[in-house]
Amino acid sequence: MKRIDAAALADLAGLANLAPSVHNTQPARWALDDEGRILLVADLSRQLQIGDPSGRDLGLSCGAALEGMVMALAARGTGTVVEDLWNDNILSWRHGYRLVARLIPDGEAIVPQLGDWIEKRFTWRGPFAPASPETVAAVERWAAEAGDVTHACGHDDLSFLATLNDQASLSIMRDRAFRDELVAWMRLSPAHPAYRFDGLNLEALRMGPFEGAVAGRVLGSPLFELADRIGLGKTLVTEAAKTMTATACLFFHRPAQETPVASGRAFYRFWLGFTRFGLAAWPMAALADTDRTADILTKRFMLPAGHRLVNVLRVGPAPSTLPKFRLPPAELVVSLKPD
Repeated sequence: MKRIDAAALADLAGLANLAPSVHNTQPARWALDDEGRILLVADLSRQLQIGDPSGRDLGLSCGAALEGMVMALAARGTGTVVEDLWNDNILSWRHGYRLVARLIPDGEAIVPQLGDWIEKRFTWRGPFAPASPETVAAVERWAAEAGDVTHACGHDDLSFLATLNDQASLSIMRDRAFRDELVAWMRLSPAHPAYRFDGLNLEALRMGPFEGAVAGRVLGSPLFELADRIGLGKTLVTEAAKTMTATACLFFHRPAQETPVASGRAFYRFWLGFTRFGLAAWPMAALADTDRTADILTKRFMLPAGHRLVNVLRVGPAPSTLPKFRLPPAELVVSLKPD
């Protein structure tokens, strides 16, 4: 087994934390045990209690970070043996944390090709630019060869998905507790102390200061219910026009019995896979999180039997790039015991 010291673990954790996480909550934390193994733990204070009561999104987020750690180690020539501990539901490791996985740095590794695209991966919450015919064809071929990706494009499919996504989003946003939790993770002013570190800030949301102030005021008060009662709820949440600019929508699905950690690892590889073609993405999580819409999509687009819809992503070229807003690496490493 190759030994990793605390300083190296912090560097590796920073690279692993470039992975996507729900609402950019960044719940993955890292520690070294007495035997030198790397432990992945979930910071339960970053679980969405309303939006993710089962912890599935927490597990997916940690799984993506786990894949990021495996790739970061591989880039240094170190192989990894991974033990997925999600189903053991270990909450006794330390108060406030859930032990998710154990990694043994061991052996040699081939540098992963997908690692070249980590810095180029980002979420784009705005209209997409047109894609070249070569890019459209390349994405379609790639999706057809993948066992966990289903590709949808063309006006009719995009229009159907745009409408269904707006309906699902409005249904979810009518829950005041959900909106309150969402607003708590929105950084709607550059003066917010966590503006550049986590959550969804104005740059990530593609909002200006005035739009951000209005969004916070409406979502975080009874104004949303009032607007909804007079028929303006859909207007407040609609993304249909932006959805219609996407090159395609990609359904990511995995075996239903797979742990969220394993699915999260595959999800990160999936996202990096189409990043190679110069595409950014914008998740349509409401479509997978709502049972009714997930069932509709599974039937309409004939997703494989035994697979669960994990997420639907709009993809396309972004007119510009965005930085990643992440916690400092030192904050991602925790000790075995509290100070």
